[in-house]
This record gives sequence, C-alpha cells and structure tokens, in this order.
Amino acid sequence: MQSYPIDIHTHQLVHVPGEAIVSSLPDAFFPQEDGWYSVGIHPWNLDSYDWMDATFRMYFESLVCHPQVLAVGEVGLDKLVSVPLDSQTDALRYQADVAESIGKPLVLHLVKATTELLALKRELNPRVPWIVHGFRGKAQLALDLVRHGLYLSFGARYQEEALRQMPADRLFLETDESDVPISDLYERAALVRGVTCDELVETVSRNVRSVFFGH
Repeated sequence: MQSYPIDIHTHQLVHVPGEAIVSSLPDAFFPQEDGWYSVGIHPWNLDSYDWMDATFRMYFESLVCHPQVLAVGEVGLDKLVSVPLDSQTDALRYQADVAESIGKPLVLHLVKATTELLALKRELNPRVPWIVHGFRGKAQLALDLVRHGLYLSFGARYQEEALRQMPADRLFLETDESDVPISDLYERAALVRGVTCDELVETVSRNVRSVFFGH
C-alpha cells in the first residue's frame, strides 16, 4: 500500500477511492467501486433501527461482511443524547460481538462515558482493535485509553498536548464532518508532533495497514 494521507473516518463523499474510510449507517451504505467503508448504528440513531430484530441483524451482519467494509462503526456511547445508556450499551455490545466474529475493527463514538466503555472492554476482552474516533480529551485521558489497548483518531479539533504525547503506533487522523482537507490536518498534526508530514503519513499508513488490513 502506497503511503499518502489516509482519512480513517469521514462522512464526506470521497472522490478518490482508497483515500478515506467513509462512515455509513446501514441504510445509507451504497459502496463505490474500490471505496473503503465502515458500517454501524450510531448511538444517536438507535431509535431508527429495530436492531434487536433477528431479520435486521441478518441484514446488518451481511452489510458489515461486505469486502469493502473495513470496520464496524461508528458505534458507541454518548451520555448527552436521550437514548438510555443501557440501550446504547446493549447495542454496542451486539455490534462489538459482530466485529469480533468477523475480525474487523470497531470505530467508537465516545462522549462522557469512558468508565462505561472501559468496563465493557474488560467484559468482552476483544481481539480486534477498538478505535475512539474524534478524540478531543486531555493527554492523560489519551494515555489512559491507550494503556487499556485502544487506538485514538484525531480530527480538526483536539488538544495539542494529547496529540503530542500519543504513541505513534496507536494514532490515526480523520476529517469526520469537517470540510478541512485531510492533507491540511496531517500538516498541522506533524507540526504539533515535531515530525515531517511524510513521516506522519508513513506512521499512520503503517497503522492503517496493521489495523484495517492485518486481520
């Protein structure tokens, strides 16, 4: 795989397949030729899907098994939405189990529920990588999550000290819903970390190969 700036989580239309992993809800998954995707039920959208229904689960599991789907997600826990946290946890547990069964990484949305996420991770003890996307927390939280085996992805907004202290082998970059070009995010992140942009591109590309193509 050639090294170039890879966006591991975006909701934007990607014009050049292989440059980004497009995050999609189940009913919005319409893959372009050679594109990369993740598919999952976001905690904000749980009420829109009968995810406990056996027929829906068969449909969902067929989607995430698609060869162009590189990960399950985004899924997760968010204490700022009205969906009960118990329901969010059950849905996350189900999707984490699916990710584990098919050997694909899990892309996580995490808002004010770190304790609950880590408890679930201890319960499930997954072998596949778990990635917290759009990380904006402090450096100490970043290091705590890494110590528990998670990867972190940084977008357009983050605390620079957290990015600076991240272990290179646990780091990703993303645009999410931002319209800032991923190349600009790499240039800024390289300055923060005190490396060249080429070095950062190679670091993240190596992580992409390991996490998304190594299973």
